[in-house]
Amino acid sequence: MSNIINFNEFQRHKKMKKFLRFILVIGVVSIFCIFAYLLIVKGRYPLAKYPPYIEAKP
Repeated sequence: MSNIINFNEFQRHKKMKKFLRFILVIGVVSIFCIFAYLLIVKGRYPLAKYPPYIEAKP
């Protein structure tokens, strides 16, 4: 009987590993997509370059 319980635990751990691997892959892909999106937006709309000081008006 203990063999059946151990087999069920093994199957449960196997399913949990697959689920965690799926979550990890989804996370990596989403981080990559966000990074690519930020690079595209930053390239399309470059940040405005302001002078490091404010010139005095005469």
